[in-house]
Amino acid sequence: MIRVLLVALASVFVLNSCEKSSAEIESEVRDLWLQNLQKEHVTGVNVLDVSLVQKSDSLYTGVLKTKEPEGTFLYNLEVTRAGDQLSYEVIGDGIQTDGRNTHEPDDQPVESDSLHQ
Repeated sequence: MIRVLLVALASVFVLNSCEKSSAEIESEVRDLWLQNLQKEHVTGVNVLDVSLVQKSDSLYTGVLKTKEPEGTFLYNLEVTRAGDQLSYEVIGDGIQTDGRNTHEPDDQPVESDSLHQ
């Protein structure tokens, strides 16, 4: 009986250790966003932040913040995870912000994964 319990506990530990962290998923969403911009030949967009909250095993919601030629924008996202595959959907339009109502200023240094002209 103890052996069965130990095997069950080890299985749960192994399954949980394979789960991706929120930070890893946020990084993947950032990469997917930038890949889509490149496919669409969009330039001059910097990804400033991706912040997600896990709603269920396969669903995350949150925001993506960008610096664009027209200003700083927040996009509401819904991210779905199916195994190792991630997909995201932008909910509504981007919301232009002046940076004062977010945790990061508009003059934040450009990150290395930004797209430039």
